[in-house]
Amino acid sequence: AAPIKAVNDVAGPINGIVGGDAGINVLDNDLLNGVKVVASEVKITSTPNGPLTVNTDGTVTVAENTKAGEYTVDYTICEVLNADNCSTATVTVTVVAAPIKAVNDVAGPINGIVGGDAGINVLDNDLLNGVKVTPSDVKITSTPNGPLTVNTDGTVTVAENTKAGEYTVDYTICEVLNADNCSTATVTVTVVAAPIKAVNDVAGPINGIVGGDAGINVLDNDLLNGVKVVASEVKITSTPNGPLTVNTDGTVTVAENTKAGEYTVDYTICEVLNADNCSTATVTVTVNAAPIKAVNDVAGPINGIVGGDAGINVLDNDLLNGVKVTPSDVKITSTPNGPLTVNTDGTVTVAENTKAGEYTVDYTICEVLNADNCSTATVTVTVVAAPIKAVNDVAGPINGIV
Repeated sequence: AAPIKAVNDVAGPINGIVGGDAGINVLDNDLLNGVKVVASEVKITSTPNGPLTVNTDGTVTVAENTKAGEYTVDYTICEVLNADNCSTATVTVTVVAAPIKAVNDVAGPINGIVGGDAGINVLDNDLLNGVKVTPSDVKITSTPNGPLTVNTDGTVTVAENTKAGEYTVDYTICEVLNADNCSTATVTVTVVAAPIKAVNDVAGPINGIVGGDAGINVLDNDLLNGVKVVASEVKITSTPNGPLTVNTDGTVTVAENTKAGEYTVDYTICEVLNADNCSTATVTVTVNAAPIKAVNDVAGPINGIVGGDAGINVLDNDLLNGVKVTPSDVKITSTPNGPLTVNTDGTVTVAENTKAGEYTVDYTICEVLNADNCSTATVTVTVVAAPIKAVNDVAGPINGIV
């Protein structure tokens, strides 16, 4: 028989995911009788080895999803004319991992108070062998950075109560088939402050003399992230305006001795987590005058000839805010009536030589703080005649002739 020679072959690199034809024919360098064999003159036999198969036509096939590496398979050619005239050679094929590409991701804006899912999956734009990766074909690894975590399923989580800002975290995808076939990318997430809303407040009426707490807390209707604010999550700032002060705990104080009227003061709440996340509102407080009451007075009996002080002060039983008035807190006005005069200090004077009888005079007290906060009462004075005494008289002796 003619000499026959199967010559070793080398093929590749071949993409392991795709596999398929290795791009060679083993017969291309094999010899029969010193020249290239004619395919019809030989018969090829081979037992597949691992992912490699030498086909009967001399082509070599690599199985799909073959791990990167170097693989071999033997084949034998036998002359058709002389079936026992054979030669064996080895095919060596280099298989390489498919290209893998982790692509950078951008997410947000995400509400920092809520945090949670960033709304993306990092695998959605990552590629394996030029097409979108199948999650089961890769493994994700990542070390959390600040508030960001890339989970093993590709989702991204933002920690609750994260300050507004831009955050990044890296992650790596590695092919399951080839654990060293990896690519790394960066996720950038924009976190924004939660919406904050200071809502206008109305309080009152508040007694102006007493002042003090206005009976509200400005935080009670203010909102952070759409719900009532927690006091510890905001900081209150305010500049007192007139008699009003908004305190750092949200209470509102009215100064003592405040004139009746409507007063306003602005305040601002800023999120503790994000100091520049602020909202301003206005507090309106109605202040009323304290109740005032002039009480009727009775005086006498007064000696009409003498007249003078009636022995009372009209303020002694008059009330301001439920207690005896302080003279400096009110102003007395009165028009004299007949013999009676109510003086500006509250004393009452009866004119001299006043005929006995009962006399009245009205007076009005008005609060100094609120000039239109007034009350009127009547003073009744009984005037009596001065005591009179006819005394017996004795005269004489008298000269009767004269």
